Amino acid sequence: MARFDVAFLLVPRFSMIALYGAVEPLRVANRFAGEVFSWRFVSVDGAPVAASNGIPVSVGGDLASLGKPTMAMVAASYEPEAGISRPMLGAIRKLARQKVQLAAIDTGPFLLAEAGVLDGYRATCHWESLPGFRESFPQVIATEALYEKDRDRLTSAGGAAAIDMMLGWIGDQMGQGLSVMVADQLIHFRNQGEQGQVRAPAQMRYATRDPRLLAVIAAMEQNMEEPLSAPQLAGHAGVSVRSMERLFRDGLRARPMGVYRRIRLERAERLLTYSHMSVRDVSLATGFSTLAEFSRAFRDCYGRPPSMLRRTPGPLAKGL
Repeated sequence: MARFDVAFLLVPRFSMIALYGAVEPLRVANRFAGEVFSWRFVSVDGAPVAASNGIPVSVGGDLASLGKPTMAMVAASYEPEAGISRPMLGAIRKLARQKVQLAAIDTGPFLLAEAGVLDGYRATCHWESLPGFRESFPQVIATEALYEKDRDRLTSAGGAAAIDMMLGWIGDQMGQGLSVMVADQLIHFRNQGEQGQVRAPAQMRYATRDPRLLAVIAAMEQNMEEPLSAPQLAGHAGVSVRSMERLFRDGLRARPMGVYRRIRLERAERLLTYSHMSVRDVSLATGFSTLAEFSRAFRDCYGRPPSMLRRTPGPLAKGL
Protein backbone atom coordinates (compact mmCIF):
# COMPACT_ATOMS: atom_id res chain seq x y z
CA MET A 1 0.00 0.00 0.00
CA ALA A 2 1.24 3.49 -0.85
CA ARG A 3 2.80 5.40 2.02
CA PHE A 4 2.77 8.81 0.36
CA ASP A 5 -0.41 10.20 -1.18
CA VAL A 6 0.01 13.27 -3.41
CA ALA A 7 -3.07 15.23 -4.45
CA PHE A 8 -2.68 17.61 -7.39
CA LEU A 9 -5.13 20.53 -7.38
CA LEU A 10 -5.55 21.48 -11.03
CA VAL A 11 -6.22 25.12 -11.92
CA PRO A 12 -7.58 25.97 -15.40
CA ARG A 13 -4.76 26.51 -17.93
CA PHE A 14 -2.22 24.75 -15.73
CA SER A 15 1.19 23.87 -17.16
CA MET A 16 1.15 20.30 -18.41
CA ILE A 17 4.94 19.99 -18.57
CA ALA A 18 5.21 21.09 -14.94
CA LEU A 19 2.42 18.74 -13.84
CA TYR A 20 3.91 15.69 -15.52
CA GLY A 21 7.37 16.78 -14.41
CA ALA A 22 6.03 16.38 -10.88
CA VAL A 23 4.16 13.12 -11.54
CA GLU A 24 6.73 11.13 -13.52
CA PRO A 25 9.37 10.98 -10.76
CA LEU A 26 6.73 9.37 -8.54
CA ARG A 27 5.91 6.79 -11.19
CA VAL A 28 9.58 5.94 -11.76
CA ALA A 29 10.26 5.77 -8.02
CA ASN A 30 7.58 3.10 -7.68
CA ARG A 31 9.47 0.93 -10.19
CA PHE A 32 12.33 0.65 -7.74
CA ALA A 33 10.65 1.03 -4.35
CA GLY A 34 7.32 -0.72 -4.91
CA GLU A 35 4.00 1.08 -4.79
CA VAL A 36 5.24 3.63 -2.27
CA PHE A 37 3.78 6.72 -3.94
CA SER A 38 0.24 7.34 -5.13
CA TRP A 39 -1.15 10.41 -6.84
CA ARG A 40 -4.52 11.77 -7.87
CA PHE A 41 -5.88 14.79 -9.70
CA VAL A 42 -8.52 17.00 -8.12
CA SER A 43 -10.50 19.99 -9.40
CA VAL A 44 -12.82 22.41 -7.65
CA ASP A 45 -15.97 20.70 -8.92
CA GLY A 46 -14.73 17.29 -10.06
CA ALA A 47 -14.91 18.23 -13.76
CA PRO A 48 -11.98 17.78 -16.17
CA VAL A 49 -9.56 20.69 -16.36
CA ALA A 50 -7.95 21.92 -19.59
CA ALA A 51 -4.22 22.62 -19.51
CA SER A 52 -2.69 25.70 -21.13
CA ASN A 53 -2.20 23.63 -24.31
CA GLY A 54 -5.96 22.98 -24.46
CA ILE A 55 -5.78 19.28 -23.57
CA PRO A 56 -8.38 18.33 -20.91
CA VAL A 57 -7.24 16.18 -18.00
CA SER A 58 -9.69 14.00 -16.12
CA VAL A 59 -9.72 14.17 -12.35
CA GLY A 60 -10.66 11.69 -9.65
CA GLY A 61 -12.70 13.99 -7.47
CA ASP A 62 -13.56 17.46 -6.24
CA LEU A 63 -12.27 19.49 -3.31
CA ALA A 64 -14.65 17.71 -0.95
CA SER A 65 -12.85 14.44 -1.71
CA LEU A 66 -9.40 15.73 -0.80
CA GLY A 67 -9.23 14.15 2.64
CA LYS A 68 -5.79 14.42 4.20
CA PRO A 69 -3.09 13.61 1.64
CA THR A 70 0.61 13.52 2.45
CA MET A 71 1.10 16.47 0.15
CA ALA A 72 -1.28 18.71 -1.81
CA MET A 73 0.18 20.47 -4.83
CA VAL A 74 -1.42 23.35 -6.73
CA ALA A 75 -0.74 23.19 -10.48
CA ALA A 76 -1.26 26.46 -12.36
CA SER A 77 0.27 28.54 -15.14
CA TYR A 78 -1.40 31.29 -17.17
CA GLU A 79 -3.99 33.43 -15.40
CA PRO A 80 -3.58 31.91 -11.91
CA GLU A 81 -6.20 34.34 -10.62
CA ALA A 82 -8.81 32.39 -12.64
CA GLY A 83 -8.37 29.51 -10.21
CA ILE A 84 -8.75 31.63 -7.09
CA SER A 85 -12.14 31.07 -5.55
CA ARG A 86 -13.68 30.85 -2.10
CA PRO A 87 -13.80 27.01 -2.22
CA MET A 88 -10.17 26.74 -3.41
CA LEU A 89 -8.81 29.15 -0.80
CA GLY A 90 -10.89 27.44 1.88
CA ALA A 91 -9.55 24.03 0.91
CA ILE A 92 -5.94 25.27 0.98
CA ARG A 93 -6.42 26.82 4.42
CA LYS A 94 -8.02 23.63 5.74
CA LEU A 95 -5.08 21.58 4.47
CA ALA A 96 -2.70 23.97 6.22
CA ARG A 97 -4.62 23.58 9.48
CA GLN A 98 -4.36 19.79 9.07
CA LYS A 99 -0.56 20.14 8.78
CA VAL A 100 -0.58 18.73 5.24
CA GLN A 101 2.56 19.56 3.29
CA LEU A 102 1.61 22.17 0.70
CA ALA A 103 3.32 22.59 -2.66
CA ALA A 104 2.81 24.57 -5.85
CA ILE A 105 4.32 24.66 -9.33
CA ASP A 106 4.71 27.42 -11.92
CA THR A 107 2.24 30.15 -10.81
CA GLY A 108 0.57 27.88 -8.25
CA PRO A 109 2.30 29.82 -5.43
CA PHE A 110 -0.08 32.71 -6.19
CA LEU A 111 -2.94 30.60 -4.82
CA LEU A 112 -1.02 29.56 -1.71
CA ALA A 113 -0.08 33.18 -1.09
CA GLU A 114 -3.67 34.39 -1.64
CA ALA A 115 -4.74 31.85 0.98
CA GLY A 116 -2.18 33.32 3.38
CA VAL A 117 -0.28 30.08 3.89
CA LEU A 118 3.06 31.34 2.50
CA ASP A 119 3.46 34.30 4.86
CA GLY A 120 6.99 34.25 6.23
CA TYR A 121 8.04 31.37 3.98
CA ARG A 122 10.64 31.29 1.21
CA ALA A 123 8.96 30.58 -2.11
CA THR A 124 9.57 30.82 -5.82
CA CYS A 125 7.45 30.78 -8.98
CA HIS A 126 7.89 31.13 -12.74
CA TRP A 127 10.45 33.87 -13.49
CA GLU A 128 8.00 35.76 -15.72
CA SER A 129 5.53 36.20 -12.86
CA LEU A 130 8.12 36.68 -10.09
CA PRO A 131 8.17 40.52 -10.15
CA GLY A 132 4.38 40.64 -9.85
CA PHE A 133 4.44 37.97 -7.14
CA ARG A 134 6.86 40.03 -5.09
CA GLU A 135 4.75 43.17 -5.44
CA SER A 136 1.49 41.39 -4.61
CA PHE A 137 2.78 39.36 -1.66
CA PRO A 138 5.55 41.26 0.15
CA GLN A 139 5.01 39.06 3.21
CA VAL A 140 6.40 36.08 1.24
CA ILE A 141 10.18 35.74 0.90
CA ALA A 142 10.29 35.36 -2.88
CA THR A 143 13.50 33.95 -4.37
CA GLU A 144 14.83 33.17 -7.85
CA ALA A 145 15.54 29.52 -7.08
CA LEU A 146 14.43 26.65 -9.31
CA TYR A 147 12.52 25.37 -6.29
CA GLU A 148 12.25 26.17 -2.62
CA LYS A 149 11.73 23.91 0.35
CA ASP A 150 10.91 25.81 3.52
CA ARG A 151 9.59 23.68 6.37
CA ASP A 152 6.28 22.18 5.15
CA ARG A 153 6.08 24.25 1.95
CA LEU A 154 7.46 23.36 -1.49
CA THR A 155 7.32 25.68 -4.49
CA SER A 156 8.78 25.32 -7.96
CA ALA A 157 9.42 27.72 -10.84
CA GLY A 158 7.63 25.31 -13.18
CA GLY A 159 8.71 23.51 -16.34
CA ALA A 160 11.58 21.08 -15.80
CA ALA A 161 12.18 22.57 -12.33
CA ALA A 162 9.23 20.49 -11.12
CA ILE A 163 11.38 17.41 -11.70
CA ASP A 164 14.15 18.85 -9.52
CA MET A 165 11.68 19.62 -6.77
CA MET A 166 10.21 16.14 -6.77
CA LEU A 167 13.62 14.45 -6.90
CA GLY A 168 14.51 16.42 -3.79
CA TRP A 169 11.24 15.45 -2.11
CA ILE A 170 11.65 11.77 -2.99
CA GLY A 171 15.16 11.90 -1.54
CA ASP A 172 13.80 13.41 1.68
CA GLN A 173 11.16 10.69 2.02
CA MET A 174 13.02 7.60 0.82
CA GLY A 175 16.71 8.46 0.71
CA GLN A 176 19.11 10.00 -1.77
CA GLY A 177 19.85 6.66 -3.39
CA LEU A 178 16.30 6.34 -4.75
CA SER A 179 16.35 9.95 -5.92
CA VAL A 180 19.54 9.32 -7.92
CA MET A 181 18.06 6.19 -9.52
CA VAL A 182 14.96 8.14 -10.57
CA ALA A 183 17.06 10.99 -11.97
CA ASP A 184 19.12 8.47 -13.93
CA GLN A 185 15.98 6.99 -15.51
CA LEU A 186 14.67 10.46 -16.37
CA ILE A 187 18.08 11.52 -17.76
CA HIS A 188 17.81 14.58 -15.57
CA PHE A 189 20.92 15.43 -13.61
CA ARG A 190 22.36 18.52 -12.01
CA ASN A 191 25.50 18.52 -9.92
CA GLN A 192 24.81 17.68 -6.29
CA GLY A 193 23.70 20.81 -4.47
CA GLU A 194 23.39 22.79 -7.72
CA GLN A 195 20.20 24.80 -7.83
CA GLY A 196 20.68 26.24 -11.29
CA GLN A 197 18.97 29.44 -12.39
CA VAL A 198 15.30 30.25 -12.60
CA ARG A 199 15.83 31.91 -15.98
CA ALA A 200 18.22 31.31 -18.86
CA PRO A 201 21.36 33.42 -18.34
CA ALA A 202 21.78 36.64 -20.31
CA GLN A 203 24.53 35.17 -22.47
CA MET A 204 22.01 32.68 -23.84
CA ARG A 205 19.10 35.12 -24.13
CA TYR A 206 21.21 37.66 -26.01
CA ALA A 207 23.47 35.16 -27.79
CA THR A 208 26.68 36.86 -26.69
CA ARG A 209 29.69 36.00 -24.54
CA ASP A 210 31.18 39.48 -24.59
CA PRO A 211 31.69 40.31 -20.89
CA ARG A 212 31.36 44.04 -21.59
CA LEU A 213 27.94 43.62 -23.21
CA LEU A 214 26.83 41.30 -20.44
CA ALA A 215 27.97 43.78 -17.78
CA VAL A 216 25.87 46.54 -19.34
CA ILE A 217 22.83 44.27 -19.71
CA ALA A 218 23.15 43.18 -16.07
CA ALA A 219 23.22 46.84 -15.01
CA MET A 220 20.10 47.50 -17.08
CA GLU A 221 18.22 44.58 -15.54
CA GLN A 222 19.20 45.64 -12.02
CA ASN A 223 18.28 49.32 -12.41
CA MET A 224 14.75 49.86 -13.72
CA GLU A 225 12.98 52.10 -11.25
CA GLU A 226 15.74 54.71 -11.58
CA PRO A 227 17.28 54.11 -15.02
CA LEU A 228 21.00 54.74 -15.44
CA SER A 229 22.36 57.21 -17.96
CA ALA A 230 24.43 56.12 -20.95
CA PRO A 231 27.71 57.17 -19.26
CA GLN A 232 26.75 55.22 -16.14
CA LEU A 233 25.96 52.11 -18.18
CA ALA A 234 29.22 52.40 -20.10
CA GLY A 235 31.05 52.69 -16.80
CA HIS A 236 29.82 49.23 -15.77
CA ALA A 237 31.68 47.81 -18.76
CA GLY A 238 34.71 50.05 -18.36
CA VAL A 239 34.28 51.56 -21.82
CA SER A 240 33.29 54.91 -23.33
CA VAL A 241 29.73 55.63 -24.44
CA ARG A 242 30.88 55.49 -28.07
CA SER A 243 32.49 52.11 -27.52
CA MET A 244 29.35 50.84 -25.76
CA GLU A 245 27.19 51.90 -28.70
CA ARG A 246 29.55 50.09 -31.07
CA LEU A 247 29.40 46.94 -28.94
CA PHE A 248 25.60 46.93 -29.06
CA ARG A 249 25.52 47.68 -32.75
CA ASP A 250 27.97 44.92 -33.64
CA GLY A 251 26.78 42.36 -31.09
CA LEU A 252 23.02 42.91 -30.91
CA ARG A 253 22.20 45.07 -33.94
CA ALA A 254 20.56 47.51 -31.57
CA ARG A 255 21.15 50.74 -29.69
CA PRO A 256 21.86 50.38 -25.96
CA MET A 257 19.16 52.77 -24.77
CA GLY A 258 16.66 51.04 -27.05
CA VAL A 259 17.54 47.69 -25.46
CA TYR A 260 17.23 49.30 -22.03
CA ARG A 261 13.75 50.63 -22.78
CA ARG A 262 12.66 47.23 -24.10
CA ILE A 263 13.87 45.53 -20.88
CA ARG A 264 11.90 48.01 -18.79
CA LEU A 265 8.78 47.54 -20.89
CA GLU A 266 9.04 43.75 -20.59
CA ARG A 267 9.16 44.16 -16.80
CA ALA A 268 6.13 46.47 -17.01
CA GLU A 269 4.19 43.86 -19.01
CA ARG A 270 4.86 41.23 -16.34
CA LEU A 271 3.88 43.54 -13.50
CA LEU A 272 0.63 44.42 -15.26
CA THR A 273 -0.15 40.76 -15.87
CA TYR A 274 0.82 39.26 -12.53
CA SER A 275 0.35 41.95 -9.89
CA HIS A 276 -2.35 44.22 -8.48
CA MET A 277 -0.27 47.34 -9.15
CA SER A 278 -1.98 50.25 -10.87
CA VAL A 279 -0.81 51.34 -14.31
CA ARG A 280 0.64 54.48 -12.77
CA ASP A 281 2.60 52.51 -10.16
CA VAL A 282 3.92 50.18 -12.85
CA SER A 283 5.10 53.15 -14.89
CA LEU A 284 7.01 54.49 -11.88
CA ALA A 285 8.44 51.05 -11.04
CA THR A 286 9.90 50.78 -14.52
CA GLY A 287 11.44 54.24 -14.65
CA PHE A 288 9.02 56.30 -16.73
CA SER A 289 8.71 59.90 -15.59
CA THR A 290 5.10 60.35 -16.68
CA LEU A 291 2.12 58.08 -17.27
CA ALA A 292 1.70 59.54 -20.76
CA GLU A 293 5.29 58.65 -21.69
CA PHE A 294 4.82 55.12 -20.37
CA SER A 295 1.53 54.62 -22.22
CA ARG A 296 3.03 55.76 -25.53
CA ALA A 297 6.08 53.56 -25.14
CA PHE A 298 3.98 50.54 -24.14
CA ARG A 299 1.59 50.99 -27.08
CA ASP A 300 4.52 51.35 -29.49
CA CYS A 301 6.04 48.12 -28.15
CA TYR A 302 2.95 45.92 -27.70
CA GLY A 303 0.38 47.51 -29.99
CA ARG A 304 -2.13 48.16 -27.20
CA PRO A 305 -2.37 50.42 -24.16
CA PRO A 306 -1.20 49.13 -20.76
CA SER A 307 -4.74 49.39 -19.40
CA MET A 308 -5.73 46.42 -21.57
CA LEU A 309 -3.40 44.18 -19.54
CA ARG A 310 -4.60 45.47 -16.20
CA ARG A 311 -5.25 42.45 -13.99
CA THR A 312 -8.69 42.48 -12.41
CA PRO A 313 -8.73 42.47 -8.59
CA GLY A 314 -8.43 38.99 -7.16
CA PRO A 315 -10.86 37.46 -4.65
CA LEU A 316 -8.63 38.42 -1.74
CA ALA A 317 -8.97 42.07 -2.70
CA LYS A 318 -12.75 41.60 -2.63
CA GLY A 319 -12.69 40.43 0.94
CA LEU A 320 -12.34 36.65 0.80
